[in-house]
Amino acid sequence: MTDVRSSKIRSNLSRKMAQPGGRTIADALARADQGVEGHREAAMRKLADHLEQLETISRQREPGCEALIYDRAAAFLDMAGFFETGPLYTAAFSLCQLSDRMTALGVWDWPSVEVHLRALRLILSSGCVTGAASDEVLNGLAAVARRYV
Repeated sequence: MTDVRSSKIRSNLSRKMAQPGGRTIADALARADQGVEGHREAAMRKLADHLEQLETISRQREPGCEALIYDRAAAFLDMAGFFETGPLYTAAFSLCQLSDRMTALGVWDWPSVEVHLRALRLILSSGCVTGAASDEVLNGLAAVARRYV
């Protein structure tokens, strides 16, 4: 019978990983945040385009376009979520909830959608700043959304 021997082979990668130095996790995250922020201006323009599309759909009110409101609002929400947009994200989420609830209940109220769109426009044009004014706007949107619970 032969004896079994095992030997540990260290790869080049494991030797490099064991060496001190490199970036910390905090540094890597900070650099990633800086990279994302570099695209903020272009993203804000794209959000304005999405909002314009939502406003156009709301003005036209063609039969069956209610589903488009939710789809476009969800895309808006996804994009807003990549950046620190504070009240803009919350208002977009409220619009998604509102349109989902109204669809589920079979009751569609365009003025409620318009209020949300105007709030999104106001928040976006003011730079997505969190403060007393944006809190009041968000409280108003929440009150509108509560009508459809």
